[in-house]
Amino acid sequence: MKARTLTLLGALAVGPTLMAQPGAVPVPAHGAPGALPAHVMRFEQQAPAPLVAARFIAPKDVRVTAFPGTAQSRVYDAVPSVFGLRPGYVYRFELSNLPYHPGKALYPEVEVRGSLVPRAGMKYMDYPLPLTFSAADIEKVLKGVVLTKVIYLEDPEKALPAQVDRDAPVEMPDTTDDTALKAARDNGRLMAIVRVGNLKPTAEQLSRFAVPGTVLLPGERELKAPAVPPVFAYWAVPMFDPILGPKPVKEEFFVDGGDRNDPLGINRNDKLGGLNPTDVGVEFTVGGKRRVTTSNVVVIASPRFMVRRVEVLPSGYQGQQNIAAHSGALATGNIRDRQGVMATIGSERPTGLEGKVRASAYVGKVGLSFYIGTTRPAVVGQVEGVKVTGALVEPEQLTAFPTLQPLTVTKAIDPPGPKEPGEVVTVTIKYANTGAKAVSDIVVSDSLSGRLEYVPGSAQSDRPANFTAAENEAGSVVVRWELPGTILPGQSGTVRFKAKVR
Repeated sequence: MKARTLTLLGALAVGPTLMAQPGAVPVPAHGAPGALPAHVMRFEQQAPAPLVAARFIAPKDVRVTAFPGTAQSRVYDAVPSVFGLRPGYVYRFELSNLPYHPGKALYPEVEVRGSLVPRAGMKYMDYPLPLTFSAADIEKVLKGVVLTKVIYLEDPEKALPAQVDRDAPVEMPDTTDDTALKAARDNGRLMAIVRVGNLKPTAEQLSRFAVPGTVLLPGERELKAPAVPPVFAYWAVPMFDPILGPKPVKEEFFVDGGDRNDPLGINRNDKLGGLNPTDVGVEFTVGGKRRVTTSNVVVIASPRFMVRRVEVLPSGYQGQQNIAAHSGALATGNIRDRQGVMATIGSERPTGLEGKVRASAYVGKVGLSFYIGTTRPAVVGQVEGVKVTGALVEPEQLTAFPTLQPLTVTKAIDPPGPKEPGEVVTVTIKYANTGAKAVSDIVVSDSLSGRLEYVPGSAQSDRPANFTAAENEAGSVVVRWELPGTILPGQSGTVRFKAKVR
């Protein structure tokens, strides 16, 4: 394990003095030694945050107490207070001044299981966990319901194609805690588990959760080292293959543009295929043949939390009773003999070997034969004396990425930087003829991510175009411009539109 990784683990376990609002995560300047695109940051730059922001969302005038029942207790208005919590600990808070229930209080338990990994320009305290307690939740709990909420950071590739408000996260019901935890892990990164019932804990129970140095209180700028190490394992440093390296974390951002999953291509009917959600496909004609290319990938940092909830209503009573009798142990009643293997299964040598990469060329000396191929056979021939017999095999699909691409396409998001749900961005796609031949009949298609919603009427083009918008399988749309005419070498054009971040 690298020394830097050990240092990070030690910092999370012991905890140095922390600043409440760190600056933006630095990215090396373009062209500088070690410079990388913002969406391909080095593993060392993707260190999980040492704190997780948490914000209580409750009815008006509800108050929240940190470290209740101890000398460290502090009372704050639930809204808009934001707390910083160390991952790996269990916390107890007190909710008081509940609507229509004077003198009553609830004591939610919060287990912090994960941490954010800040991206470029992103401050982790700006993205708090939503600890939601609606008036309906409070009524149910006071009547005896035990409520569990599992909060997770959503995987953008499995994103719900709907607008989600930070103050009103989507809560999906589950029947048991196990199913809720499984659903959270299957759809993103587990961040926290919140449990609340109507029982009041004792002073001794409350004191066990009051660990100094684990809660950054509202208005504080520094947090001292915790008094004890984390009490359970939590997501901190992702495990990775020692040869392939780390698998980049992806829950904090979503991508748009480029070509993912099925490759873009033009079939024999000159139709575009392989356009998946988030892909950009630009078709064009050059030298009498139809081709397609794609754009760069853009990254939008916009963490989104989702909630799975479980409601349990106690329906019985469980008691303890002393043992009334003694049970003795009996000797084994029978012995089962092991039998030898009745048959031996032998392994055979493989009769063939199939590789993932085809040879780019092969020249054989047997019979003066030759074979030349790319990813599929292009020419197969046989030399017999002075006679040449040849066969031309046409590929069913022409892929989109020849070595020299005559059309260059770039995609950009404005304004740059992290985005909040509901924020509107401008998407600009530029295309330029950087080849030596004229291209014609350009068609620009952008299949939007489920986290982006096209703003109707915002599509623009700097040259005459036919625009359409059709639904895609991600719950968003494919925006498409047909641009008739010819683009000469050195000429360029632009299309743009507005989209709302969900």
